[in-house]
Amino acid sequence: MYEGDWVLRLSQMVRERKTPAGWRLPANVWGLGITSLLTDISSEMVISVLPAYLVLTRGLTPLALGFVTGLHEGGPILATWAGGLIADRSGRRKLTATFGYGLSAACRLGWLAFSGRTIAAIAGLVLVDRLGKSIRTAPRDAMISLSVRSSQLATAFGVHRALDAAGAAAGPVLAFALLWRLPRRYDVIFFTSFVVALLGVAALALLVDERAQPGAAGLPPTDRRWAEALSVFTDAPLRRTLILATALSLVTISDAFIYLLIVQRSHASPQWLPLLYTGTAISFLTLAIPVGCIADRVGRRRTFVVGHAPLLGAYIVALGGFNWWPWNAVTAVVCLGAYYASSDGVLAGLAGGQLPVKGRAVGLAWVATAVSLARLCSSILFGFLWVRAGDLTAVFTFAAALVAVASAALRTRVTERPLTS
Repeated sequence: MYEGDWVLRLSQMVRERKTPAGWRLPANVWGLGITSLLTDISSEMVISVLPAYLVLTRGLTPLALGFVTGLHEGGPILATWAGGLIADRSGRRKLTATFGYGLSAACRLGWLAFSGRTIAAIAGLVLVDRLGKSIRTAPRDAMISLSVRSSQLATAFGVHRALDAAGAAAGPVLAFALLWRLPRRYDVIFFTSFVVALLGVAALALLVDERAQPGAAGLPPTDRRWAEALSVFTDAPLRRTLILATALSLVTISDAFIYLLIVQRSHASPQWLPLLYTGTAISFLTLAIPVGCIADRVGRRRTFVVGHAPLLGAYIVALGGFNWWPWNAVTAVVCLGAYYASSDGVLAGLAGGQLPVKGRAVGLAWVATAVSLARLCSSILFGFLWVRAGDLTAVFTFAAALVAVASAALRTRVTERPLTS
């Protein structure tokens, strides 16, 4: 009884902190940040052990792993549009986000019940999990933006993304600790992940208020919104950026394959796999700001293309060109972190500079959709090549294709527009 009273009292205290003073942010931002922190811990606990669990324990083929990781990276991303549309039309952003978080939490429990069955059941769990993520993203970000003054938007999203990234780094560490103490007890990881996901849903329910949101009124009709969404394709520079980003994403090998190849070639224990995800996240967080500053100085398009050189370095490590454990793993995670720092944020800046203010959010959503779908295809294609021709041939093919696409992009002269506000 006392524990329940304590939780209710804490919830009331957090809810009462509605008005920020100075740099302080409203309780909603922190509540949504804690929700994302816990949800990412839960998600990354499962994702970081999938290569070892599916291939080394379950004995599934690399093609099956490619299909599963492809669904994770580029699954039902178009549902993001549906989540935003439902939340805007109904005005129930918290309810829509809660449904998305709850759907993902239910999938964690599903891993205990169905993960030992067919690849179809596993793929279904990943698909529904990503569906939940797609549904919750837009209403969650809308609640953050509607909870703060315009002068605090960047700070609010920065705090939220920092908590989100902390969860992404902590999840694999927790999975590693569990595997260290309980080798091959993946069921313990799945159950712990479910409990953490439930805590995330509880944080959303207890710590976040859905306030009156006048900004939701006066939305344009659905057909007009879709017309605005499609109008971004009339811009030639953006079309070129979409083609470039899609082509490079098609020759990108999923992290899961790179990690798996390194562990196999080094004859290392699979329990180290989760730490490679954490290492990549730390490398990315360390390099993201410096690389962004460099991109603003020398050009975002050039930085985006040249930023795929570290990815080629990770391919070389995966090929066995540097096979000294654990330094080959350290080299790979540094290369992957540098690649993500040069691609994700820089691509958003590149596309943003080619879009008008009014259509910038929609245009960036299309870029993210194109990249995700291309990565889905690349994961399946790499898994197919691995099964049909061997892992060395698959990595070499993707490396050669990456060099060809990047070289062609560097030879193409494109003038960047300045980023407008």
